Amino acid sequence: FTGQVAAALVTGNSVIAKPAEQTPLIAFRAVELLREAGVPEDIIQLLPGDGLSVGAPLTADARIAGVCFTGSTEVAKLIEKQLAETATPDAMLIAETGGLNAMIVDSTALPEQAVRDILASAFQSAGQRCSALRVLYVQKDVEKKMLEMLKGAMEALNVGDPWRISTDVGPVIDDEAQGAIRDYCTKKGLEGRLIAKLEAPKDGRFVAPHVFRVKGIEEMDREVFGPVLHVASFDADEIDAVIAAINRKGYGLTFGLHTRIEGRVQHFVDGIHAGNIYVNRNQIGAVVGSQPFGGEGLSGTGPKAGGPHYLRRFRKGPEAGTDVGDGHKVTATELADNLPDPALGGWLTRPDRIAILRKHLRGKGAAAIGAAAAIDFGQVDLPGPTGEANTLSLSPRGRVLCLGPDADTLLAQTIQALAAGNAVLAVAPGAPAALSALTGKGLPLAAIDGRTDPVEARSLRVDVVAFSGTPEAARIVRKVIADRTGPIVPLVSEVLNPAAYAHERAVCVDTTAAGGNASLLAAA
Repeated sequence: FTGQVAAALVTGNSVIAKPAEQTPLIAFRAVELLREAGVPEDIIQLLPGDGLSVGAPLTADARIAGVCFTGSTEVAKLIEKQLAETATPDAMLIAETGGLNAMIVDSTALPEQAVRDILASAFQSAGQRCSALRVLYVQKDVEKKMLEMLKGAMEALNVGDPWRISTDVGPVIDDEAQGAIRDYCTKKGLEGRLIAKLEAPKDGRFVAPHVFRVKGIEEMDREVFGPVLHVASFDADEIDAVIAAINRKGYGLTFGLHTRIEGRVQHFVDGIHAGNIYVNRNQIGAVVGSQPFGGEGLSGTGPKAGGPHYLRRFRKGPEAGTDVGDGHKVTATELADNLPDPALGGWLTRPDRIAILRKHLRGKGAAAIGAAAAIDFGQVDLPGPTGEANTLSLSPRGRVLCLGPDADTLLAQTIQALAAGNAVLAVAPGAPAALSALTGKGLPLAAIDGRTDPVEARSLRVDVVAFSGTPEAARIVRKVIADRTGPIVPLVSEVLNPAAYAHERAVCVDTTAAGGNASLLAAA
């Protein structure tokens, strides 16, 4: 709560602080402290209440320049639709939403360390962290031993009053959450899936920690926001299938891995689509500056809280306003037929993308190539305590639809999107001529001469839309993409903003947890 507020204040904004309806008292104290620290009273206003009577009217007010939101994916989508309808087209939304977070424990992991981190990740804060572990995959070779240790360790947990220092698991947030989680546990128990559970105090909003058996993450319809852990098993040769199953769910918040094989760590880092990856430690408790926090896909919009690109998002870029020129109307079929493959030529993994673009451009698009070159795509080492390695890198978002509308803007958008490793479909009057230096060079790029009705692009499989037209035209584009199903697709309206075309991914490794020379262990 205070992180979001402080970020908005330090970048020169005024703030309406609307906390979750269950937490008005601590929010009141936080705002009180900010005012005591010198923040003027008319710069920060506390407005508690529920979403229907307070949150909805706030986000519908045309004076709101942006929303920073933590909550469900569904509500984040509603907020984006509302901003597209009533706010300025470049009004920001930073949404941190939920996730079906997984952890994998292979046969080389140290079981004591793994169990310690499983308990913390799944049951600390009664499982009420968006980063909490929901689905645990254990390699079959060590499954029996791991589950025995997990059940034994669970029995040592104390469920009770959080004021007591001896308490490990406290209450859930309200009666509604308690009822929903208990009903879910009862249903899974009747299905014969129960592996272990504890007893909870009868008085108070407590839910006992539960562990259930599942075949895999594909059985999970939704996140159960409480002390509920699901366990699946896998064979050693099924690792890639497990990675694919996790990615298919569309979430991408946190991921945990316990292994002593360095090559396997890199395999997961390269393969898993998650904003925060934790190796040989728990997957909760991200620290500002060390583990910038935030997800991708259904788990959030970025940029990461506590990361190098967070504060910039709270500031407006230069006003756009170029009119779209005349051209033939591009149809949805034409768009889909020309959409390039992000994997073409291995572009998304090439480390020399900036150099290749410079070679082809021969001085064109200097501002855009300079802005892209100034971004460190990583891996960048971040500060942290001794025994912990923290890195941040930028990864391609996937497919980018660049709409210009003028030639110079279209070239700038295309350069930045390609520099980040994306595939680009550029559509604008004169697009082939504007991008002639880059087309036909084996890049994942297609250019269409014409103008498209945004409605034609509604079902196009793109991950980012770049458009710097007039506010009236930009509003139409944003309303269309806000109405799409699936993850929120960002509209990049600022001409130069290379970080907007990439996902941030943070990796945290406990380097003290190897338990010996891990490099001596072979994946075989």
